[in-house]
Amino acid sequence: MAAVAHLTRNLRAELGPRGVRMRNIEPGVTSTELGTGMRDAETRASLSRMRTDLDPLTAPDIAEAIAFSVAAPPNVNVAETVVVPVRRA
Repeated sequence: MAAVAHLTRNLRAELGPRGVRMRNIEPGVTSTELGTGMRDAETRASLSRMRTDLDPLTAPDIAEAIAFSVAAPPNVNVAETVVVPVRRA
């Protein structure tokens, strides 16, 4: 995660003067198929419990955050966004 954030910052510094906006969107716990193919049953169960204990984000939640950052005026860059669930289920 840190490597991606660092790469994004470097690209922002390099491409920003050319009018290119770079964003780093970091989603929290999300509802995805990630983990369904895990061979380790304990890890798979732990991931399932985490998603049950939280009210996970959905793809539309993340899409809305991205749309918000893209809708900023051309002279504004929403450089980093961390999107996390508000409450536990």
